[in-house]
Amino acid sequence: MKRQIKLYILLAILGLVMVSPASADGWIFGANTGTMNIDDPDVSDPRNIGFMAGYEVGIGIGDLAFEGEITRTASDGDLFGRAVKVETEALYVALRTAGPIYFKGRVGTLQETIRIQTLPSGTDSGSSFSIGAGFSLGLVQLELDLTRIETDITYLSLGVVF
Repeated sequence: MKRQIKLYILLAILGLVMVSPASADGWIFGANTGTMNIDDPDVSDPRNIGFMAGYEVGIGIGDLAFEGEITRTASDGDLFGRAVKVETEALYVALRTAGPIYFKGRVGTLQETIRIQTLPSGTDSGSSFSIGAGFSLGLVQLELDLTRIETDITYLSLGVVF
């Protein structure tokens, strides 16, 4: 009897870890945190958190997804004693390769707002892209991602997608 229970537990764990290609289609959600790296020696970089929602379709070589992402500053950066925030809203087309260890690429459009305390905020929009790698743990994926916000700002983040 104990052997059967162990076998059922092992089968349940394997069922969680192994995901069939048929289940790849559907809604995905994620969260990430990281540093907005500003290419200016006078600025200490703010830390952000982000949330993503999208729809993913299996295409044989991996998964194609349409994603919307919002990031907000969780810990302000600093410029000569003034708080610095970088906040973004973006729409992406993403491709994740197949496999438990995979690569990820995204291209899309992004709008960022930079706020420096006591100065007028600046908003800009344009194209954005990112590259990353991930590790799949069944239905949950851990991802390390580098996103180009603009020519002098990149967002290095660690996230989870489910």
